[in-house]
Amino acid sequence: MTLDLFSHLTDFDICSFGSGSSGNSYYIGNADTSILVDAGINGRNIVRNLEEIGKNIRQISGILVTHDHIDHIKGLPDLSQRFGIKIYTTAKTWDAILQNRFTKHVRLSCYNEIISLKEFVIGTLKITAFPVEHDAADPHGFHIESKGKKLSIATDLGCINKESLPYLSQSQVLILESNYDETMLAAGPYPPYLKARIAGKVGHLSNQQAADFLVEHRGNGLKHVFLAHLSEHNNTPEKAIQTLEKTIITKSADPSSTAFHYHAFDRKKRSRLIQISLDSTIF
Repeated sequence: MTLDLFSHLTDFDICSFGSGSSGNSYYIGNADTSILVDAGINGRNIVRNLEEIGKNIRQISGILVTHDHIDHIKGLPDLSQRFGIKIYTTAKTWDAILQNRFTKHVRLSCYNEIISLKEFVIGTLKITAFPVEHDAADPHGFHIESKGKKLSIATDLGCINKESLPYLSQSQVLILESNYDETMLAAGPYPPYLKARIAGKVGHLSNQQAADFLVEHRGNGLKHVFLAHLSEHNNTPEKAIQTLEKTIITKSADPSSTAFHYHAFDRKKRSRLIQISLDSTIF
């Protein structure tokens, strides 16, 4: 078990329990409030992962759900039935969850409706859901503010639209999709229709798209970047990082001014508990 010795000194605690088409779930918290973003892996695994980073499932004040694809909602029935954890998502996404035969037994009383672009509060976290472009019922990313510090998470989006841009560009911490390497996707085993879906406007963000955005907005106070939702067949963590580093060199007027930390989350393995303060990151 990891002892949580520094949470009172940090602005955000972050841990990825899974980041990819096999299942997505992220722990985000501060000294006072703990939440999950998505629960797309087995509920028992989420409980175990929390214990391994020194947290308890009963500390979780809510689960934010980005959209209704199964790799983001699989664990909701178990967690809601066993622990009564509140679930925060839009009405359209909730309806889609109830229509899915794998998640229709989610506890109805756990649902808390949220409105796109309207701020709500969980504990000491101020949260706003912003719409993203993805082929789901009503996909959203989340902007989370902790004591004036800003984090945004967007892990399934085909492009960065005008609604998501203000939140992503103003955040000091980003968890951003970097799903596929364009060359690997083109040469890979997927059928043409699936390649087109992934690369389309409502599909997924490529390494290059993510890197271009990050370099373009590096001057807006961005400090920490976590590349997420990497494809198993069309990407590697090394490819994603190499693309970002190459883009920093080739598209920055002064590459040394790109002063944000970056890391690629593993698809299936739990990350370390990452504790972020304004001045430093503690691992």
